[in-house]
Amino acid sequence: MNHTIREIVSDQINKLNTYLDLIEKNGLEIKTIDIDRSYLAENYRKTQTFSKCINFKDLYDSLPKNKPVLYWFTFDIEKLKSENLEKALKKIEEITKSRKVSEVPKARRECKGTLYVGKVKDKFHYRFVNHLGHSINDKTGSLQLTYWYDPLIYGNLQLNYIVLEQEMKTLIGILEIELAKKLKPILGSHKN
Repeated sequence: MNHTIREIVSDQINKLNTYLDLIEKNGLEIKTIDIDRSYLAENYRKTQTFSKCINFKDLYDSLPKNKPVLYWFTFDIEKLKSENLEKALKKIEEITKSRKVSEVPKARRECKGTLYVGKVKDKFHYRFVNHLGHSINDKTGSLQLTYWYDPLIYGNLQLNYIVLEQEMKTLIGILEIELAKKLKPILGSHKN
């Protein structure tokens, strides 16, 4: 039994070391999508048209489908200050009756410019649409941005993401936790 556990742990450490070597050689690319009001238009809600819209089809098709992705949303801290943030959080609480929204912590976190930190093992393109609020399934927990986030008031959001290799799939949860500890997102279930 102990031998098997040691093999499993050793194998995961070797995979991680291999991937870290690749990162050192190739660099770690952080990609960014600037989310303005056009991404959050009401006509995309629950219609499956966002991914087919000529304005977004190329972007949607370019998003990773078969790889793990670590991502975080950032905002303009000058525009989403405490007064506006409280208004936004109240809107979120109102829509939770009709759609499942990412957790709003009971104890408010200090606003440092990060809205949310997340990860997916695959199908990032679907998760992106869920967070925008354009998913037909209202039971999938996500930011549901189209229902409460107003870029004209709060400023544009940025979705930052890193595409990882398959070998990192089992470790991506740890990376998400560590990133959340550093970035301190105002939404999500992270205990930071």
